[in-house]
Formats: sequence, C-alpha cells, structure tokens
Amino acid sequence: MDIDEFLDRELSDLGLQTDKAENTEAQSQFKENFETSPLFESIRINLGKGNLELAEQSYEQLWHLLMQQKLKWDRELYDQLSVLSRQFSGALNNAYTELKRKADSIYALIARARSALKEGQKDMPFKIYSEIEELSNSIPNVFFEEKRMVQEQIMDFYRELKGTTDNGLMQRVSALMAEINQLIEKISRYISSNDMINAILNYNRCMELYSQVPEGFLKYKNQADIKLVEIYKALSIYNEISNLQRQLSQQAQGQMQQASRPARANEPSSRAEMAMARKDRAKRNIEKGFYNEASKDIQEALQLEPGDAEAKAMHAKIKTLQ
Repeated sequence: MDIDEFLDRELSDLGLQTDKAENTEAQSQFKENFETSPLFESIRINLGKGNLELAEQSYEQLWHLLMQQKLKWDRELYDQLSVLSRQFSGALNNAYTELKRKADSIYALIARARSALKEGQKDMPFKIYSEIEELSNSIPNVFFEEKRMVQEQIMDFYRELKGTTDNGLMQRVSALMAEINQLIEKISRYISSNDMINAILNYNRCMELYSQVPEGFLKYKNQADIKLVEIYKALSIYNEISNLQRQLSQQAQGQMQQASRPARANEPSSRAEMAMARKDRAKRNIEKGFYNEASKDIQEALQLEPGDAEAKAMHAKIKTLQ
C-alpha cells in the first residue's frame, strides 16, 4: 500500500473528505468511534465542568505520550487528541468570553473605588478591593497574559489605595485590634479565675470594638476570631447554666411551699416519678463518664416534665462534658 492509499483510508475512517471520495460535501464533525482512555475521560469531565486548569494538566500528559511515540503511528492517541483539541478550542473560546466580562467588571470596580477615594470615603474602597480580588482569583491561570494585564491594573490601584489610606485607616484599625486583643487576654484570665461577671462585661466591650473594624480587614480580624468564638461558647454555657440554676432554685422553693400544705391524693404523679427516675439514672451515668447515655436519660426526663429546672440544668452541664 502506498502512502496516498494509507492517507486516503485514514482520512476516510475519520469521516473526512478525500480526493477519491465521491461525496464532495466537507464533513465538519469528528466521529468518536474509538475506545476512550481514563485520561481522555478525565479531561472531558473537567472541560465540561469548566475546570480548564485541571483539564490542561491531563491534556499535557496526553501530548507527552504522543511525543514519546517519536512519529510511531498510534491511531487511538491520534483520535483522542483530535477530539480534545477541538473541545479545548470551544472551551477556551467560552472561557475567554467570560474572562473579558470579568476583566470589564474589575476595571469598573477599580473606577468606583477610585471615585470613593476622591470623595474621602474610608471603608468603601477596601470593600470594593475585596470584590476585585475575588474576581481576579476566579480567572483561570491558562490565560496567563490576560490575567497578568488585569493584575497589573489591580496592583496600580492597590498602591494608590495603600498610599492614600495607610496613615489614617490602618492606624485606626491597628489601634482597634490592639485593644481587642488586650481585652481577649483579660477575658481569658477572668474565665480562668471563674470571675464570669467581669468576663461578660469585658466581652461586651470587646464585641463593641470588634464591630467597628471595617470590611476589608478580615485577615486582621481572623486572628481574634478563633479566641472570641471559644470565649462566646464558655460564657453562653455559663449563662445558660446560671439561668437554669435560678429556675431550679425557684422550683425548689415552690416545692417547699407545696410540701408545707396538706398532702393531696395521687402526688407526686406517675410522670413526675418517671422523670425523677430518669434523672437519677442520668446522674449515675455522669459519674461513670457515660455522657451520651446521660444525655438520652435527661432528654427523656424533659419529655415527661418539660418545665423541670433540675433536668434543664443537668442537660446544660452534660453539653459541656460531651
């Protein structure tokens, strides 16, 4: 078989026109009549999801396999690359259109932020800058040149923003965060010494200052967030237990007053007896360290007697132990 016959046969198998073909209409679509590989399917799935960067990594592996052939004919590899190259072309066109839309949005946001700077607004430029960064990060790295051009514009604006606001806003935020961190340390010491009243007073002051930190400084706020959320947990549990203890005290006083009255028939009720049994079992489970079982007992007691303050207090205590 000479080379012309070989090429004619291969082009015919691919559904493409040859000089010897009777059909003169050009066929524009490639027929996928070959067995696909896992690598091929992975690329197509990522392309379908718009994950161009992941698809590119696998695509490069496929081309590496082709280069290893050193011009040795591999029909299956050829078929897969022929299909994928067309699919990449379509995906890149769509992604490029989306890139242009995002770039235009970024340039518009930069213009808005610059206007806000000129008007003397302090917080708005930083809020807009956060939106700009989020859009920029969503641009695929496969468009290196286009992304670099967008990032250059963003950096120019950032330098302008930083130079305009550093001496004012940054100093104010720095002072706020320093005071917040000092209060956090003070609250932690109060909790350690079980001085919950002062801990709560300082926590309220700390949260008031925290609310004054403007948007755009999440990195600074996050350093305090981890400690503040744990403080919130400790103080809220303390509040819940204190409230339930007050209810328990009131209930005990009521029971004492009731006990001083003449006893009536059928007291205590069967529901109260069952609830009491569940509470006793929960206490034993707590002593053994079986907190999940104790929690179940208390939940059953509360279903029997929803207003039982002692059961509520035990339930709050178990939550701190689990």
